[in-house]
Amino acid sequence: MSGRPFFVPMIGIVLLFAALGPAVGGALFIPLSIVFKTPTDLEAIGLMVLISTFFGHAIGLIAAYIVGVGPAATTGFLYALWDAVAPGRAPRALVAALIGGLIVYGLLLRLNPVWASFEMTIRTNVLSPEAGDWAFPSRFGVTLGHAFVACAAIAGLVSAFAANLIGLTMRPELTLADRLHPPGEGG
Repeated sequence: MSGRPFFVPMIGIVLLFAALGPAVGGALFIPLSIVFKTPTDLEAIGLMVLISTFFGHAIGLIAAYIVGVGPAATTGFLYALWDAVAPGRAPRALVAALIGGLIVYGLLLRLNPVWASFEMTIRTNVLSPEAGDWAFPSRFGVTLGHAFVACAAIAGLVSAFAANLIGLTMRPELTLADRLHPPGEGG
């Protein structure tokens, strides 16, 4: 490992991921929810459009930061660790996308019983028998789960690109000889 600093870039990466990740995820959530819908999930799409129209983008962005700042900061921390130990030619941004998607997927697995309990409580205590399944369409939670994971992966990818673009990386600097003759070029 070179004599490059670790903690200052790590803090910068974590802050960048925490600031940028929820904004990217919040902007992509509704479009990705529509992409991941099932053909019989038109009620869920209508409900999401109604909710997004009712609350607007500002409240949606606030909700994205409330929900997403923890997973984004964790993704940034794990990405910084990967960036510090990875070889020079190892993929950085793709690993950030993988980390972000896996963190949110694990979080959803942990929260799935809570969602099921909430859904059952609403169905049994609040909804009238005439309401049927309108409030919670059949694959609504699965569609939202896929959208959350995809948003986290894309937010990790975009944040890693931004970190690399502004120089928040612990990758060793290439010398002029390395730039002219990259390893593996045989010459």
